[in-house]
Amino acid sequence: MFLPKDPLEANQSVAKQKVWLATVFIAGFNYYDGPEAESLLEVGMPLQLNRQPHNEHDKNAIEILSGEAKLGHIPRTENKTIARLMDQGIQVQAEIKEISPEENFVDKVKVEVWYERPVISGNTMSPQAT
Repeated sequence: MFLPKDPLEANQSVAKQKVWLATVFIAGFNYYDGPEAESLLEVGMPLQLNRQPHNEHDKNAIEILSGEAKLGHIPRTENKTIARLMDQGIQVQAEIKEISPEENFVDKVKVEVWYERPVISGNTMSPQAT
């Protein structure tokens, strides 16, 4: 049976499903550019993740950036699976979920981390069709 490589050839569309990985506070927020960048941060703002496999303190390190400002890292307790996905070429995304202005710098900015996977839907024959 021939299956087309391009879902559009089969009169189907590709939707994306969000696969949640973690919701964490940014580690090291007060040690990097976090305090200076705080006034520019907003809930829902997309952030960049940069894998740091040669980090001398943590081989699974992933830094969190907003533009050129380094805000900190994904906490070590949460970064192993995310690092492996990134190492496999999966485009992992992050955005600001919550900002607590009255909190200390340890629990200041909460970030949601996920990736999107394709979900094919459209005109397909059901298994019961005869």
